[in-house]
Amino acid sequence: MKKMLFLAAFAAASLFANAQDSKTNENNDFKPSKGSFATELNFNPFKGNLSFNNVLNQVKGRYFVSANLALRLGFNVNTLDSNLNYGNPYGAQSNFSSDERKSTSFGLNIGIEKHFKGTKRLSPYIGADAFWGTRSAKQTISNNGSTTNVKNGWLDVTYVQSGSGLVYTYRISEGAYSRFGISAVAGFDFYMAKNFFLGYEFNLGYSKTDFKSPDVTITGQSTSFTNYYSNNSTSKFGTSLVNGIRIGYIF
Repeated sequence: MKKMLFLAAFAAASLFANAQDSKTNENNDFKPSKGSFATELNFNPFKGNLSFNNVLNQVKGRYFVSANLALRLGFNVNTLDSNLNYGNPYGAQSNFSSDERKSTSFGLNIGIEKHFKGTKRLSPYIGADAFWGTRSAKQTISNNGSTTNVKNGWLDVTYVQSGSGLVYTYRISEGAYSRFGISAVAGFDFYMAKNFFLGYEFNLGYSKTDFKSPDVTITGQSTSFTNYYSNNSTSKFGTSLVNGIRIGYIF
């Protein structure tokens, strides 16, 4: 029901905008010209959220070198620095631990798109993208008896009661990696008004992620740790849709 209402509202808004613009200026050009710059966000009306426009969660811009040819650029930067302290460092039976985690990720996307004639408001296009990304991660765990330093990941420890003692297991999370890929894209821009458009996009692409081998060093009372992780990688090929509707404007 929500989808039907949204589509009906979208169609009504399009017809109203078309009628108003036809009355005011028959020769009004809605589409970008040479030297225009466009940016956009992604809106999902069925989930009620607003986010960056693509699956890489990037800020994206387009520069039109001509009315029918645009260069694409997207990037993302994210950093995380957390420090969890727990226990009581004072007293005869003091027990204190700290868990410091840091992570930095960066991604860059470049591409090109070719626009076709379409209609007065509709601008369909095809294009290609290439992207590269990386993430680093490190962790320091300190307690009364030992210090654990982790490079290229975070170490999650799970304790399970077994008999009269505790059995613990390790799991590496937030592994560091490097990633690259290429994709063919197709989509359209529909100009609701001059310099304001809605659109959609899908792509067919290949990507490969190489995970860096975690390095764990423990010093102090407990120094036994077996690293069962090695260099791992994943690759993907297939189609994907940009989640929701692209909302953008032209400078």
